[in-house]
Amino acid sequence: MKKILTVLILAACLLQARIIVDDGGKEVQIPDNVERVTPMIGAFTQMSAMLTGEDKIISGAARLPKMMSKIFPKIKTMNNVSGSLTSSAESIIASNTQVVFGPVGMIFDENQRAQLEAAGIAVVNINKFSNASEIKGAVSKIAQILGGDAVKKAEEFNEYFDENIKYVSEKVQNIKDKKRVLALNFNSGNFSTISGKDIGAEYIKIAGGINLSSQDNETDFKISKTINEEQVIIFNPDVIITNSREGKEKILNNPAFKQLKAVKEGAVFVVPSGVYLWSVRSAEGALQPLWLAKILYPDIFSDLNLEEEVKKFYLKFYRYELSDEEVKEILNPK
Repeated sequence: MKKILTVLILAACLLQARIIVDDGGKEVQIPDNVERVTPMIGAFTQMSAMLTGEDKIISGAARLPKMMSKIFPKIKTMNNVSGSLTSSAESIIASNTQVVFGPVGMIFDENQRAQLEAAGIAVVNINKFSNASEIKGAVSKIAQILGGDAVKKAEEFNEYFDENIKYVSEKVQNIKDKKRVLALNFNSGNFSTISGKDIGAEYIKIAGGINLSSQDNETDFKISKTINEEQVIIFNPDVIITNSREGKEKILNNPAFKQLKAVKEGAVFVVPSGVYLWSVRSAEGALQPLWLAKILYPDIFSDLNLEEEVKKFYLKFYRYELSDEEVKEILNPK
């Protein structure tokens, strides 16, 4: 009788668990009812909030992006002063999280991963998110982890992403004189640019632009690299996009850049930033092709009301009704 009871208990436990195959091909057993998760990177925190709301998310960040904190105030933080989203295996264990997911190899060594797993925490490696297709795959994988309505929401998001890409691609496919675009960011006292392998380069291509830095010698860099003023002048882009207000000010106030076509024609733009920055590997990147297409070819996309599209996105995927002032803040980040 005891053996039968033991078998029944084990069977019940198995029924209460699910198997997720991570990006490394490893089968990971996770609880059937997931109530507490820790995304390893900020973009995955944003995706999780989009898919399931805020109650399940435990972030290791010291602070969240302003809009994320405003829309999802119940996201729990570990108050990690180091700024890392996952400060240590010990802090994650103490948070009582059930599942940790993200680029495991970038965050934890094998000992830390083993420590988490020994504590009963499922560790799911999701490290493919370098292009639009992989972003959609990451969203689907996170939805599988979260379960419930998240799976349907992931399908709706991926369909929306595809629709935006198709809409923009079809309208720019016959453009002959394509705009030459340089992504020029400013960090730690230096300018940097992106390679053709960065997702931002894919967005530029979708929007009918030419990513100038991808024409450089890409054997020197995989995603981004420092770029000097001389190279920027040689590129002489039609349009410059940068990821911060500081970056735009540094570009406009640099005497060496005064004769750049983009500077003279007022074509230096700051990438929008809402719950997350649009140009990087996050779900809010679904809006980036629309924004880029609008600034590159305003006449072709005169029918596109970007402000209304942002409002629709936030209402549909974040369950949040933006004010006109909030839309302005997102499209013109300070």
